[in-house]
Amino acid sequence: MNLRAIFTSLSVPGVAALLVAAAPAPAAAQPRACGMNPNDWCAAPAGDPCGRHRNVAACRADPACYGRPYQGESLVACQLDGRGFASNCPTVGCTSTPPRRAGR
Repeated sequence: MNLRAIFTSLSVPGVAALLVAAAPAPAAAQPRACGMNPNDWCAAPAGDPCGRHRNVAACRADPACYGRPYQGESLVACQLDGRGFASNCPTVGCTSTPPRRAGR
């Protein structure tokens, strides 16, 4: 059977079904990175003992832990202390890994 015979034998719903089947699937929405929203509380890496802290107060009270700084947009630069807690930006997680310094 040639292509012309195949297409002429298809009904309108059949052609529509072929077009839908041949259409590319929409791209899956990319999940946004944790820490980009000021209301986030990002999980620490698996096995990180500071991951047990579920809020800023508990994280700050543990001297072995560091705050995970907010990574989203801000009108002013976040002023971080030595442990990653900011006076003018939210803390979005708790980790045992010290924050990276600007310029490194």
